[in-house]
Amino acid sequence: MPIDKRVSTAAEALADVADGATVLISGFGGAGFPNILIGALRERAPNNLTLVVNSATHRYSLTHELIAAGRGPDGKFVDSLRYLAEGGAPLGDPERLNRNTTLAVVATNADVNRVELQALAATSSDAIARRITPYGTLFDGDVIFAVSTRAVKAKSPMQVEAIATLVVPEAVERSVRRG
Repeated sequence: MPIDKRVSTAAEALADVADGATVLISGFGGAGFPNILIGALRERAPNNLTLVVNSATHRYSLTHELIAAGRGPDGKFVDSLRYLAEGGAPLGDPERLNRNTTLAVVATNADVNRVELQALAATSSDAIARRITPYGTLFDGDVIFAVSTRAVKAKSPMQVEAIATLVVPEAVERSVRRG
């Protein structure tokens, strides 16, 4: 007799995911991300997960919400932007509010001028804000620097910005995973 493994909800599907579990999160293009399961896993809030992910930096994947999500007093993941928008106080130890700073350097070998470097830094700042929420608040000194060796002619200034938009969020996730 076959075993019926079907469940009605994402929460039921994740019932056996315990602290310390290894979770594989896959996806195919923009259509195959298990975002409902990712959201349910975030709600469940197990600790010390090992995530095996092939789509973490895709713009439609919600995997980044698991990688660097903060936790509230109840231990559950917190949507920090919504929490702050609803009037919540900044999370964490009040003594540490001024010590949560992200510094990043985007280095390129593209031949870009000062104005284009400023645009690159601004674009990179937007990209990093996709992974760190909140970013650039009154309580931190988050800043991105852009530098260039000017060794190679880029096809366009937009090429350099587009590459930064792709790689900066991935760099943030790698830094969180590696501590």
